[in-house]
Amino acid sequence: MSIAHILCVDDDIAGLTQLGQQLRQAGYTVTAAAGGQAALDLLDAQHFDLVMLDLSMPDMGGLEVLYRVRQGLRPDELPIIMMSDVGEDDLVAGALNDGADDYVSKPLHLPVAMARIRSHLARCAAIAANKSEQERFALAVAGSSDGIWDWIIKTDQLYFSPRCLELLGLDRDAVLDTMDSWVGMLHRDDVDAFQLALRNHLEGISLAFQIECRIQHANMTYRWFLVRGTSLRNEYGKAWRVAGSISDISERKLTDAMTGLPNRIVLYDRINQSIIKTKRRDRAGGTVTAANFGIILLQIDRYETMREAYGQAFCDLVQKAVSQRLITTLRTTDTLTIMSENTMCILVDVMRDDTDLVRVANRVKKAAEEPITMGEESVMLTLSIGMAQAQPHHEIADELIKDATAALNKARDEGGGQEVVFDPEMQRRARDRLRIEADLHQALRRDELLVLYQPIVDLNSGALSGFEALVRWHHPTRGMVSPMDFIPIAEETGLIVPIGTWVLQQSCRQARAWIDAGADPELFVSVNVSSRQLDGPALPDIVRAALDTNRLEPQRLKLEITESAVMRDFEVTLGLLNRLRSIGAGLSLDDFGTGYSSLSLLKRLPIDTLKVDRSFVSSMGVDSAGVRMVEAILQLARLFRLKVVAEGIERNEESELLRALSCEYGQGWLFGKPLTADACMERLLKRDKAVAN
Repeated sequence: MSIAHILCVDDDIAGLTQLGQQLRQAGYTVTAAAGGQAALDLLDAQHFDLVMLDLSMPDMGGLEVLYRVRQGLRPDELPIIMMSDVGEDDLVAGALNDGADDYVSKPLHLPVAMARIRSHLARCAAIAANKSEQERFALAVAGSSDGIWDWIIKTDQLYFSPRCLELLGLDRDAVLDTMDSWVGMLHRDDVDAFQLALRNHLEGISLAFQIECRIQHANMTYRWFLVRGTSLRNEYGKAWRVAGSISDISERKLTDAMTGLPNRIVLYDRINQSIIKTKRRDRAGGTVTAANFGIILLQIDRYETMREAYGQAFCDLVQKAVSQRLITTLRTTDTLTIMSENTMCILVDVMRDDTDLVRVANRVKKAAEEPITMGEESVMLTLSIGMAQAQPHHEIADELIKDATAALNKARDEGGGQEVVFDPEMQRRARDRLRIEADLHQALRRDELLVLYQPIVDLNSGALSGFEALVRWHHPTRGMVSPMDFIPIAEETGLIVPIGTWVLQQSCRQARAWIDAGADPELFVSVNVSSRQLDGPALPDIVRAALDTNRLEPQRLKLEITESAVMRDFEVTLGLLNRLRSIGAGLSLDDFGTGYSSLSLLKRLPIDTLKVDRSFVSSMGVDSAGVRMVEAILQLARLFRLKVVAEGIERNEESELLRALSCEYGQGWLFGKPLTADACMERLLKRDKAVAN
């Protein structure tokens, strides 16, 4: 802290000298002026922190000096204490009215004078510090890109800095002076979240007030802002004032950082605006017509495979390259946006007719599917595309996007590289699929699933050798649901794992019951194993538990695995199958010939049975090529010492041909449809009775 410099003004040289000595002893720097004009000259030449000014001087009175000083310096800039003789009360009053800060009587009472000097110096220092702080704050506000706001809670006085108003496109004289006026500018979907965040901070639940929200700009659009603030609290902890900043984050919020394209927030907003414009036009014209805009959803096929092979950074570069290509094919009225990591959307905003969507899709597909080279790697891409045109019943963007998503899903289900235009039937199927999925979660708990058993016979003797367990679903309102309708959903959701475990337990329990009732001890039951059940290491333990619980010999159980399931992760699956084989259960390769059939596959797999797909069996009656195909499969089986079960036998001619080709076992409607456990028991008992007779 600097030493205060005091100017003492008096025509009494002796008194002036004595005052100067006393002030210096108190630690101040002192300059003396023996008259009013000398004082003014010194004040023009240098800075002083306080003036001790005598009222009565011959050349220029103290009131004149005071008047001239106050023309340039305010009391907070230079405090002036008047020194008065006895009987000068009127002059003192005039001096105080003209800007003097205080007075002391002569002869001076030093402790009083010193106290008043210290008081005024401290007051001026506090004013100067506060002024410096305010100037620093004003400079920070002026130099910041953020706006500053301040809210006095009790009086509901809201202050928005000029920068705040500028960010919102408002004039400096705009009225925005209460919290309600601010909340009234928020997007309706953000009001509740804003008020909750503010209330949580005021109540002390959160240390700071912070939220991202949309505020209406003067041009009637909504921009995204980050609003932050903190509160001042009284001694009881109650907030009485909140101040903070707002930052425009629209560019970050509305733009994909990697591609620089608008994101889904922009897409939703523009679709909603297009819907509003269409409805206005219809109201004006008194018609209800399809809108002249639509959207195209695009996904890069096999994206996950590409990421596994090259990494996420490579995929990001590929998506950026694809987006840049697509932009070059679009019209100025079309908007390309990023929906998610691997999904882009084109808003085709002006359509001449409903074929415009297809034309735009063809252009972008052709551009995207040119080879892309990244460093030393070159990739060929295909796109799955779903399209939907806006309809009169669409009220919000989500409804149109939902339609396009249904079309995109169908394009993906068809193997990728396809373009599909939405039709209402897709939505019905999608809703039906979701209902099935929801009900399937409850099916096991509600005991709605059942196991039917299809006979497997010895083709040479006609004897019943075993059954294949087939799960069925008896829905309380739908009746029997086709496996084609619920098995794929169970696979996709993972429900097939608990369902498969349940079918395994039921089948082992039933096989034990048949044997205990007197059925052939060599009878076996085949149970299908899904690819999802092969994903983890638990299957051998589950199989062993089912066998042990039901006291069933392992050789009485055969597990059927498809070629496609085996090939998902061959080495891992191979280890799992070897563990199953070590338990003693049989292993059948299902649908042989329809997938990855090869000699090396048969050589390495620990299987004991091949199942010939029904498509080969049915082709035997069509031409000789079908017969030769089945014969080749049987020769392979004999080469590897495998048993063969032919599926889908429906005619005697097929059975005879297979018997002539030395196929051991067969199943199909010729020998019996899938039966309930009780019907199987009845058939087994009839067979045993016939054998006994």
